[in-house]
Amino acid sequence: MPTSALHSEWLQWQDETFPTLVCLHGFTGTLNTFQNLTWPHNWNVLGVDLIGHGQSPIYVHPDEYRMPRVIQNLKKLMLDLRIAKYTLLGYSMGGRVALAWALNDPKVVRVILESSRPGIADDRVRQERQVKDNQLARRILTQPLVNFVNDWENLPLFATQRKLPAIVQDRVRQERLSQVPYGLAMSLMMMGTGQQTNYWPQLSQICPGLLITGDADNKFQRIAMAMQTVAPQLQHQELSGGHCVHLENPLLFSQTVINYLNH
Repeated sequence: MPTSALHSEWLQWQDETFPTLVCLHGFTGTLNTFQNLTWPHNWNVLGVDLIGHGQSPIYVHPDEYRMPRVIQNLKKLMLDLRIAKYTLLGYSMGGRVALAWALNDPKVVRVILESSRPGIADDRVRQERQVKDNQLARRILTQPLVNFVNDWENLPLFATQRKLPAIVQDRVRQERLSQVPYGLAMSLMMMGTGQQTNYWPQLSQICPGLLITGDADNKFQRIAMAMQTVAPQLQHQELSGGHCVHLENPLLFSQTVINYLNH
């Protein structure tokens, strides 16, 4: 896959001498999920559509969806754009990618991980998750996409999003419905949580970073606290919201990111 085909857009471009923040969206999302956030005035901000999502390649060999290849292609994109060093911001699936990328690229200066995890430590639990991811992928490939989106929206993980204004909920729904089933299925099968390498043993080596979780997302609060215990260089901030804090509480999320990047 030619790396230049990975779709990226400058969410904010200021000056080539300014530092760069690279934003990676979650499963079923696109870089547009970050469009309504406020960014620090002295940073360049790049949004990337991960493979299988948005305007990035979809119908490629399944191996292109494996995490090592995804990171290799993202690193190549940075070379193509002549960005020497970069900070990463990743949400959920994008956070898992950002974490793996940071552990495999010395050019990553800092990471901001929103509702993310470094894999599943227990082999049996990881295999069970892999089976569930594969079952969901098969369902996505064999049923109308709208059926999957309806069920996905009703997961307890996203319950707090039902309090959002109707216009915001509709925007998120349309983003999910705009995806291609093959891309979603390959993302789950090749780089889903069940397939992800267990990075817990390497976590202590990660660059400095910020963990953001919502106060209504108990599961990822616990994960973030455990991550901070292993890697004290990772700060943790709990903000009002659920799993997708940047969507549910954009002003506070933006201010938290700005404060972290400017200190």
